[in-house]
Amino acid sequence: MPHAPRLASVLVLGTLFVGGCDINSLFHDLDHPKTLVNVSVTHHASMEQGTFPDRGGEGEMRVFETDEGWTISLVSAFFTTASVTLHECAGGPVALDMYWGPLAEDITARDLDKMTVGGVEVAATEFCAVDVHYGPFPETSHMAGIDERVAGATFYLRGTAAKGDLVLPFEVRSTEAFDVTLDMSTIEDGEPLSVAGGEDFPIELALSKTYDRVFDGIDFETATTDDLEAQTAAALALESRISLDR
Repeated sequence: MPHAPRLASVLVLGTLFVGGCDINSLFHDLDHPKTLVNVSVTHHASMEQGTFPDRGGEGEMRVFETDEGWTISLVSAFFTTASVTLHECAGGPVALDMYWGPLAEDITARDLDKMTVGGVEVAATEFCAVDVHYGPFPETSHMAGIDERVAGATFYLRGTAAKGDLVLPFEVRSTEAFDVTLDMSTIEDGEPLSVAGGEDFPIELALSKTYDRVFDGIDFETATTDDLEAQTAAALALESRISLDR
């Protein structure tokens, strides 16, 4: 019995090594704790008088006016976030682990609802920017509820544009990928996002997009399919925002 404590210690150490855990790296991790940083996606209409207006409920079309006076009835709309990369202020890029791969965000889902797309554990650092990669949704994905025309598409939108007695149907689909870089140098009370390492809870970032500005500047009587695709991509880049989700 006098040797029991020593034997227990040997067994613990043996278990660590047999399990593939290097004891030096274990203590190193304790000296350099990490924090999980998550990124979610969401969408909403443009704020009016300090609040977000109701442009349609869960599973409903989104109805809104463009700056050219067209009433848009958006029956179906998806934007695909393919990957996300954080950029350290004094370091390099840090890619997120995409939990379910590229995500096709359904714009007819309830406004301001958030879905976490990915995350990464990091030690103490500061982040000054984030790259959002919009790209094609995998054709082999089994994600439920996705319109079949979303497969292989970066974005897909379908609906009607009305002005007076004129009602024009439209369908916009693109397979082109593009990146959007968003500034985070003032995201936290005028300062970059600061990670101490070892926070008790994950740090949550929200990537939002404003869908009712997508067709601003478009005259549906004369616009071509290429015009609609180019405008949608430009608007998605312009209307993407990153914020700290407290």
